[in-house]
Amino acid sequence: MVDPISITNEALNVDNQFKPPHDEVFDTLFGLAMQGDLLVYFAAVPLQLIKPFSEEFKIALIPKGQQIIDSIIDNAARGKFARIWVYERGDSFIMSDDYATYEACLQGQPDYVPCWTLGKPRNPLAEQVQGPVDARQAAGFSA
Repeated sequence: MVDPISITNEALNVDNQFKPPHDEVFDTLFGLAMQGDLLVYFAAVPLQLIKPFSEEFKIALIPKGQQIIDSIIDNAARGKFARIWVYERGDSFIMSDDYATYEACLQGQPDYVPCWTLGKPRNPLAEQVQGPVDARQAAGFSA
């Protein structure tokens, strides 16, 4: 019998169809932010500058994936906008973990997407840059 306490999060997610491909850069930057070693900012980022880490991962094609996306779109229509975590690479902002929200944005086509940026945005097209913010609070952890 397997001791349930010994099961790691990694083991629990092995067959999770909603788990996006692993992005080591995002994991490293996010970890640094959670430790307080990397500043996090809010920015309104033009949709066309946001690129997914994996072009192949299509959450809309996963059973119930479109329902999740529709829920995010519905929340946005009611003024509850989800923020996407991104990091800058060249002229783009890489999204690694918020595929449902990203897909909702692609379907809704807003000009700008509210984002938590790992590091201060350098691209002048990012607007309303605010911060730094408390990274743990932005991630939904208690401050």
